[in-house]
Parts: sequence; structure tokens; C-alpha cells
Amino acid sequence: MRKQILVLLLCISILLALAACGPEGKSTTNNDTDKNTASAPGPFGKYDDTISFTIGRQGVAGNTLPKGDTLESNDYLKYVENKLNIKIKYDFSVADADAYKQKVNLAIASGNIPDVMIVNEQQFKQLEKAGMLEDLSSAYSKYASPLIKGYYDSFNGRVLDTVKKTSGGKLDALPDTNIFGQQQLLWLRKDWLDKLNLKVPKTTDELITVLKAFKTQDPDGNNKNDTLGLLGDPHVFQMGGFFTFDPIFNAYHAYPDSWIKDSSGSIVNGSIQPEMKQALAKLQEMYKQGLIDKEFVTKNFDKDAGLVADGQAGAVFAPWSGAWMLSDAVKNNKKAEWIPVLAPLDGQNKYNVMLAAPSGSYLVVKKGYAHPDAVVKALNVEYQGLRLKDPKAADIYKDLGVSWLNWPLNLQLNNENDVPDSAKIYDKAIQTGDTSDLTPSQKQTFQSIKNNIKSPKSSMADYGNWLAYYVGAKKLSSSKLNRIEPAFTGTTKTMDSRGSNLTKLENETFLKIITGQASVDSFDSFVKEWKKIGGDTITKEVNTAVK
Repeated sequence: MRKQILVLLLCISILLALAACGPEGKSTTNNDTDKNTASAPGPFGKYDDTISFTIGRQGVAGNTLPKGDTLESNDYLKYVENKLNIKIKYDFSVADADAYKQKVNLAIASGNIPDVMIVNEQQFKQLEKAGMLEDLSSAYSKYASPLIKGYYDSFNGRVLDTVKKTSGGKLDALPDTNIFGQQQLLWLRKDWLDKLNLKVPKTTDELITVLKAFKTQDPDGNNKNDTLGLLGDPHVFQMGGFFTFDPIFNAYHAYPDSWIKDSSGSIVNGSIQPEMKQALAKLQEMYKQGLIDKEFVTKNFDKDAGLVADGQAGAVFAPWSGAWMLSDAVKNNKKAEWIPVLAPLDGQNKYNVMLAAPSGSYLVVKKGYAHPDAVVKALNVEYQGLRLKDPKAADIYKDLGVSWLNWPLNLQLNNENDVPDSAKIYDKAIQTGDTSDLTPSQKQTFQSIKNNIKSPKSSMADYGNWLAYYVGAKKLSSSKLNRIEPAFTGTTKTMDSRGSNLTKLENETFLKIITGQASVDSFDSFVKEWKKIGGDTITKEVNTAVK
């Protein structure tokens, strides 16, 4: 299973500890205040008496807060306190992601958790099973701001349902939102296409024609054999990945490590379907022809990005946001011109993209904490600042390069189609001059886009924003896009215990096939082994889970 969606396994001793400890745990909250303070009305109502809650969350690596300020003591926390009379105290924060998971697991095992935490899916399920979570249904219904509710509503219930299905219909967590647009586009050097009289490719075969020309026909005109075909990454496939080969897999209706429905309606894993073998065969063919960077197995993001910046690469798979990375090539050569392309298409002229799981992190409140409404209100205030709707909050640390993650509740929320919808709004404003539909945060981006249109490439920051938010993001509204929703996105018992072994087998096999170290037919042996070491059991668990 993909690393980013895998959760850390809690051993049997932790499970036993959960059962033994139950939902008890001493809160640092002032209980007398909690019992006597009525909830202040409205999403932004200020409490008469001070409310407090403790939090545990991942810290901010390489923090850029001004001298004297820390994650535990800063102007964001002071603003929430002044605005709502809510005092937020840190129980713990750990910057490293793996160390934070371990810290949360230990807190869960002890039965003594902070009032509020951000947890992963497996931790949420463990807390739910142990009865350690407060139902947020009423607090969300009464106190969530229109902005927050709008984010969740844009997913038509899919995000909140991920919680309710686990919580027996209750809302025992507020999930984050994985917005649409993480999927890769094909980015090409248009100046190279023009120089070599090549048309923009649509199919896999047309892409191969372009890659051959980029590799062999000196598109940069330096009379050296130093340009590459397609860059790659040893992960091979990855949601939101840079340089991975997802679009080629998807063109063959192959969806690695995704749960999809087969023709009979059963849920199967995309990594072991016949279409995957076809896609791997094509990638092996491309690699043998030198159309994929021969050294991609040893590359990482920085090395690949360096090849882009140096002007050696003119074809990469990357999300719309990859435009900022691509702008480094333009910084070094103002004649460089990148365009996003929906390619390769499948046989039905569609560009297939697998959607991400709707959520991956969860804001939870400890069972028995008397003011879940205070947590919701703090989140309201935070997002008024993040979206520049509250000028005073928006001005905190303005122009100092301080990460938004320093707000106390680092739960990422947005509208599902924010990226393509914003691009449409920018386009309308450019065409008509009417900026009335722009939000405060969009106005900042729009100004940057206009700057680049007026004076192309004079500012790499403006060029990157134009290429990403406007040019790249517009592709996500194309009628050629075929959004495929996974049939299952959660975890199962065997997935937690065997998933890492399956992932290792999968990655090693696919890399060997692509690079020619193993035959395409070795895929058949891989499928048998995958099923044998846990895949079949997981498939049964997945099908049972969705019934």
C-alpha cells in the first residue's frame, strides 16, 4: 500500500492497554470553568469566562517564527485568546512525522490524551473503538462557520461520511479534506516542440515520438547529446507525485495500489489487474529505447528538479503545482516555455485520473471535554485568518514568511474543486476586468497572474503563479478528464500488518520489470505471491468492509 496512506501499527500490548485504560485520563482543562460557562452564541461568540484546552500536534520543521516566539507561544495563540477568550495550551508537539505518530500512539496507550489532537486514520479508529472521543455533531452543527461548513459541503457528504461510518453515525472527528488536483499533468517544453516541428501529443505513441525527438534531435541547440526523454522517480507511481508514471498506467486503465470495481462489481486491487501488465510492458519498452532516464532508479526530487532547471529535461509528469519547480528552467533560460498537457489519453480519448482518499487526518476531542464548541470556534477564527476574511488575523506575521501551520489547529481544509474553480474565476476576471467574484486571498494571486501577463517572466514568482494557478489549473476543468473514485480508501486489519510487505514486493517487481531486470511475464508470478502473502485476505476484508 502507498506509504503516505499507510498508518503505524499498534501492537497487541497497546490494544490491551487501551482496553484496560478506557476513556479515562486527567484533563488539564479548568473543569470548574467548563461546568459553569455557557457556550457563547454563534461561530465567533466570545466567552465571558476563559475556556482552555490542551492540544497535541505535529510541530513545524524549520520554523520561521520571529525571535522570541514559539509554536507554544505566539501571536496566533494570542489572537484566538483575545477574539474568543480561549486559551490553548500545548501538551506536546513533535516536528518529525514518524516521531509524532509514536508520541500519539503512546498517549493513546496510556489512556491520557490531550483535549485535542490531530491523528491519522488508524489512530482515530483506535480512539473510537476505545470510546475515548467526544461526539462533535452538535458543536459542528451549531458553531461551525459558513466557511468551514462550505468546505465540507463541497464534497457532498463524502468527507464527513468517512467519520460517521466509523463512529456509528456520530461525528467523532473533524477530518481534513484532500482536494481535487493532486493528479499529474504532462508538462512539456513548448519551445522544444516548436523547434522540432512536433505537435502536442495525445496518445502514448505520440508521446513516444516526442520523447525520441527530445532525446536525439538536440532541442536545446547546443550541439551536445545532453537532453533526456522522460524523467522518472523510483516510486514509479504516487498520488500527487512528481516524475512518477501514473498517467501512463492510467491510460491503460491500470490503477496501481487503488481499490476499484471489476466487471462483476467486486472490489479488486488495481496493482494486480491485467491492465497493469500491459502498462508495465510499455514502460519497459520505453526504458529500453532510452526514452525514460536510464538513471531514474537512483534519482530523487532534488536531482530530477536539477535536470529541469539545467535545461536537460523537457518532459515531466507533475501536478499543476509543479509549475513552480518548472519555473527554475525559465529563470536560467528566458526562452524556455512550459505547457501542461492532458496526455496520454486512453482509447476513448479520455484522461483518466484516480481520486485521492477524501481524508487522511482527523481532529479529535477527548471524551468528556466540556467545550467541544470552543475547539470548533478556534478553527473558525483560524480559517478567517488563513483565507484573509478577517483582516486583523490575516495581518499577523504579514510578509515575514511564517507558515500557516503555526496556527494551533493545523487541519487542512478547502473546497473540493478549489483549484480548477479558482482558475475559472481568474480567467473570467482577466477577460472581463470584473474582480467582484474574487475572494481576498484570490485577489493576491490574481494580481500576480496579471503582473506576468503584463510583463512575462520579469518576475519568477509571478511567472510561477501564472503557470500554476492559471495555466496548469485550467487543465483540471477539461471535459477530457475522467475522474475515477476509488471503491475503498480505508485500512483493514491485515492491511495494517502485511501492507508494508506487499508494498515492498510491488515496488521491487515493478522497478525490475520497467528496467528490464525481470521479464514482463514475471508480473504473473508477482500476482500469485501478492495474493499468497496477504493480498487475498485483504481483498476479502475490503469487500466485507463496504457491504
